[in-house]
Amino acid sequence: MSGRVEEIFGDRIRRLRRDKGWSQVYLAEVTGLSKTFISNVENGQKEPCLGTIKILADGFEISLGELFRSL
Repeated sequence: MSGRVEEIFGDRIRRLRRDKGWSQVYLAEVTGLSKTFISNVENGQKEPCLGTIKILADGFEISLGELFRSL
C-alpha cells in the first residue's frame, strides 16, 4: 500500500471502526476523543500522538501491535 502514513493509519482506524459496526460518534464516546478528531484522523488530516494511538487501541480492545499489524 502506498500513500502518506497519516492516510494509511486513518484507513486502518476507519476499517477497524466499520468492522465493529461503530459510528465515529460511538468511537468518540468509547475513547473520550472528539468526533471531529476521529474524522480528521480517518481522513489523514491529523497525526495522533503515541498516547492517543494507545487510547484508540484500548477503545478497540486490541494491542498496539494489532493496531499496526496491517500497516
